[in-house]
Order: sequence, then structure tokens, then C-alpha cells
Amino acid sequence: MAVVSALFSCSAMDMPCTQHVSFPDAFSVAVGDAPQAATTALLRLSHEGRIIDHTGWPDTLTDVRGQPVHRVFRELDNDGQSGWPAFRAGCGNAVSRQIWHLHDGGRPVCVECAPLPGDASGHWLLRVSHGTPEDAAQRELRLLARAAHQAGDAVLITCAGGLIEYVNPAFERSTGYSAEEVLGRSPGLLKSGLHGPDVYARLWRALRSGEVFRMVFTNRRKNGELYHEEKTISPIRDAQQRISHYVATSRDVSERIRAQDQLEYLAGMDALTDLPNRRLFTDRLRQAMRRAMRTECPLAVLFIDLDRFKVINDTLGHSVGDALLTEVAARLRGCVRASDTVARLGGDEFTVLLEETGDRAAVTEIAEKILAALAEGVRVQGREFFVSASVGIALFPENGHSVDELLSRADLSMYRAKAAGRNTVRFYDQSMDAHAHTNLSAEIALHGALERREFFLVYQPIIDTRTGRVATVEALLRWNSPTEGVVPPDRFIPLLEETGLIVPVSRWSLREALRDLRMLQATQPQLHLAFNLSGRQLRDDDLVSDIAGALREAGVDPRMLELEITESTLMEDIPRTTDILGALDTMGISLAIDDFGTGYSSLAYLMRFAVRTLKIDRSFVSQLRSSSDAVTIVRAITSLADSMGLDIVAEGVETPGQLAQLTELGCHRLQGYLFSRPVRPDELLRLNCFHPASPQA
Repeated sequence: MAVVSALFSCSAMDMPCTQHVSFPDAFSVAVGDAPQAATTALLRLSHEGRIIDHTGWPDTLTDVRGQPVHRVFRELDNDGQSGWPAFRAGCGNAVSRQIWHLHDGGRPVCVECAPLPGDASGHWLLRVSHGTPEDAAQRELRLLARAAHQAGDAVLITCAGGLIEYVNPAFERSTGYSAEEVLGRSPGLLKSGLHGPDVYARLWRALRSGEVFRMVFTNRRKNGELYHEEKTISPIRDAQQRISHYVATSRDVSERIRAQDQLEYLAGMDALTDLPNRRLFTDRLRQAMRRAMRTECPLAVLFIDLDRFKVINDTLGHSVGDALLTEVAARLRGCVRASDTVARLGGDEFTVLLEETGDRAAVTEIAEKILAALAEGVRVQGREFFVSASVGIALFPENGHSVDELLSRADLSMYRAKAAGRNTVRFYDQSMDAHAHTNLSAEIALHGALERREFFLVYQPIIDTRTGRVATVEALLRWNSPTEGVVPPDRFIPLLEETGLIVPVSRWSLREALRDLRMLQATQPQLHLAFNLSGRQLRDDDLVSDIAGALREAGVDPRMLELEITESTLMEDIPRTTDILGALDTMGISLAIDDFGTGYSSLAYLMRFAVRTLKIDRSFVSQLRSSSDAVTIVRAITSLADSMGLDIVAEGVETPGQLAQLTELGCHRLQGYLFSRPVRPDELLRLNCFHPASPQA
């Protein structure tokens, strides 16, 4: 049936479409596939018009095999002469549909004629239907009805007035309505209320002008559930070309729409905290700036960075860090209005967009509310954590007129808050830009400074008050800029860290310091060298071998070298740090913890990393005379060190009173301006502490 249908499929009478059959013996294939109905017969004719084969020819009629075609059909019989050649020539290769009469009984039949393609003999195929053109039209209607009824897409037909006359089973399955429930009603029963009147106005304008209308609608099923359907609505015209009906075909695309919505959500949201990400935040900020321009109401951008979060994340694992970030996100949302936006830019960086903020005092109040909320303990996996943050604030339009300007200036303000001691708030001011430009100029100048020999070392002695002699000298790096002179270390050391230049500069510094130590040991053989290691150096695969090589080159005993590392640096990558410090300890090099008491102070890491010296941060020393808490902390550190057999060094000793108090607390190794400022090696040799007459108290 399929081959015959393909051959006769291009007209209301199922007329033949000759481009679909190209078999070597098309008739045999067609006959083998043809329906064996009593009302239809297939005839194969030679080029000259003689019937060669047939199938389905009624037994009640004379057998026509071998007969000329004009002996079968009256219309081809011209007084005994065949009219086939003329008919064939008139058809050419086109399909023809005729109403002819049989010689046998004069019965009218529908005849569809087509040349057999691929047949070198020029044969023709005739399909004879014992009926009328109206019968054929009815067949087509029945076919179309079956197609609509069995279609996978929903089909709905309305009259010109818009009332439903037909729906197929797919419509019933999709909407939940049965045909009986919707026939005679308007398709508006499916409306969800989510499309405005303008949508339906456009729909009817298109349909009434005879155009096809296509759109994805959000409609409502019988059970109230919303769904999305891709709908095509077409007008149907009658014989007078008037619109008599409309047919709508639709396909449920709810899953596709949901997938698209999910992708859009993921593109704009942070998966961990369910906060907007950088992309969505910048988009909301851009829109908020437009509104602020119209309403002349200022807005504020807060840039929030958690203090020392990396230590927790690296020490206790990402699961703890993620749980902590999730709780921080919840607390930030709780500090602002529903109309404000809290976002996570990445890592431990968050931003807050405050619209219609009023004055600075109102913004400051919210920022301090955030710091207070974060300062409350957070319990994660049975452990309690205390989180602080640094907050930078930029205002619109005061501090910038673009998204990038506001974000960069809020970020810059946040770094100033960190530099001010963390857990604080800073508003942007123009001097920060100048500072940033100065840093950029310094960064550019630092490239090549090592080759130009602009770096030099100074040394500050660490005195043992029990002997009055210098026990250790700490090597400190300085930069003599050709344009600015001697640059403060707090300006250029962070730039060396950020650019990675700290690695080659420190490599040079260690060799230079070991050579100076060797020279100083000629006067004081037991003198030790304290040298600072940065976090960048701990990520250098060649660190251990480089230190070993520097010691060999200088001829210095490894036991005379003490490496200083801050608490935060120590905790950045614990497995790697453990391996590196273990190798250095095996060589005999000792480890000192710098700025002890200001970070993640823990007995566990004191044992894990084989620490030998704790350096009490200068912030505690400076408050000894004014703060009982500082005295308590120093006493506790000293007691801890004594119990663990560790050495103690107090930094920043500047007054005789601090000297006396530290000695009383049991701290005997001191460093500070009371004894000497950092000086060149030749100046060290002229200090009294290098040649003491008697022990100092």
C-alpha cells in the first residue's frame, strides 16, 4: 500500500506523484503492495496502450488482459480507433485524473493515470476506482480525519467564530479535558492569565488577515497545572476563499522550557549559596544605576571579603568551608531588605547592592550590622567558628558612573579595610585611587630592580637579655628606588608577592644574608640568622634544594639558620607545607612562627611542624603597659612555650618599661628599636650589643 500511496499522493484524488517510484519493475512492486479491495484495480499498459497486467479487476467483468485500452474505456474509443496515443501525448509525464465509462455495462469509474518511472519500456499505470470524484473526496476527508485523530500533536479546530468543533485524543491527553467538555466552547478555557490582551489582539489580527500565527503559550490544564505549548494556528478557507475555520496544532514543550529556565538560573546564580553570581549582580547593578539616575536616589555597593577564610578551608576541608559560606550567605540576606541584592562573586567574596540608601550613616549602620551578624559564632559539623570580614563601600553617583568603576572602587576600599586591621569598614575616597596608581608605578619599577641592584639588606639584632649579647640577626629586605629613594617594605613586599617576583628576590636575599652571616660570625661564631619565608616561596618546587645550595655556597651550618613563617602562611596548604618544613627540619634548619597570637594559633600545628621559636607580635608588646589582656596573652604564650620547650622572641620592644615587663614575664629574647633599628652589616659590628661589657638586666 505504501508504494501505491506514494505514487498516487499529490491531489485530492490521490493522484500519482511520479517522483516517488523508481524501481526496475515499478508495477510489480506496486501490485505486490496494492490493496486487494473490490472497488480498486491496477492496470499496466504498454506504451501503445495494450493492457499487459492487472490486479483487482472484478471477476464479474470481462478479463481485460491483452486488450487494447480503448476496448475497455469508451472515452478512448474513436469509432474503433484508439484514442490512447493522443491522450498519452496530451498528458506527457504529468499525472491525469479522469472519469471514464466501461464498455462493459457503461459504468462510470475514476481513472488515475501516471507513467511508470524507471520503466525503460514506457509503461503506464492506471488505478481504476469504481466510484465518483465525490467518493474520492470522501476518501481524502477520511484520511485527513484519521491523520488528525492519530497525530501525536494536539489538534483543535474551531469555527470562524472561535468555538471548538473538533479536538483529537492528543489534545485530551495534554489538557486533561475530554472532547465532550470542550466542544462548543472557546479555547479561552485554557488561558493561564499570564498573557496580556495585546498578545491575543496580535493573534486575531494575524488570523483575520489570513496569516498563520505561531507562539509558545503558557496555558493551564484542567487540573490547574501550568504548561507550555508551542502552537501554530492557521485559517482554513472555503471554496469562496472565505475563512470558515481555524486549526491549531500544538506540542507540549514544558520540559524544554523548564530546562531553558534552569540553564538561565544556573547562569545567573551561585550553586552553593543560591545567591546571584557576578553576572546577575552586575546586571542588577546596571539596572539599579539607571533607576537611581531617574529618581535621583543614591545607591551603595558593599564589597565583603571574609578574613582568614582560606585557613579554615584548607585546614578543615572544603565541606566545612562550603557549609560556612552557606551560613554567611544566609546571615548577609538577613541583614538587608528584600529589595536589596546579596551576591557571591566567588571564593569568600560577597557583594551587597543597597538601593535608595539615604546618607552614609545609613549605609554604615547596615555594614556594621553585617559585621555584627558575622561575628556571632557559627557551628559547623560540631565545631564553632568565629568569622570576621572586611567591608569596602562605594557610592553611586558619588564614586563612579559605571558598573566597573563602582565594583573596582568598592574592592579597593575593602583592601584598605583589610590593611587597617580587618573586621572593619572603609568608604572609598579619591586618595585610594592615587595610592593604587602609586602601587602600579611601583610594580612596574620592581620589574628589573633585582638586575639593577636596587635591593639591599639590613639586619635587626635579637638580644638575649640573660647574656646581653646578640643571639640572632633578622635579615630585612629594602628597596632603593631611583625615583622615590628607599621605599617602605609594606609598600613593595606585597607587590613582590602578588607578581611572583618574591621568589627570585628571596633567592638572592638568602645568599646575600648567608654571606653577611659568615662575615659576622668571625666576630661572634654562635650568631644565628633569621630569614622570612613567604607563601609564594612555599609553593616553589625548588625551595628546599635552593636553600641547601645557598648554605653550601656560603659554608654556613644549617643549624645557624632560622626560617620565619607567619601563621596564615603556615596553614595555606598543610600537606605541602608539612613535607617542605619536614625536609628543612631534617637538614637542621629551625622554624619560627612570626606574629604569633594574631592568627590561627593552635597547639596541633606547633607539634605537627616541629616549631622551635614563637615570636610574640608587636601589637601585644605595645599594649603591655595599658592592657591587662595583652599581659595575659603574653604570659599565656610564655607559659605555653616553656611547657613545650620552645624559645620566645618579643618583637617591637621600644621602651625600658617594656623590657622590664617582658623580662618579668619570662621572655628573655627581645627585638626592637630599644636595642637597634635595622642597620647594614658594618653598622652591626659597631653596636654595643655586639661587644657587651656585662649582661643587661
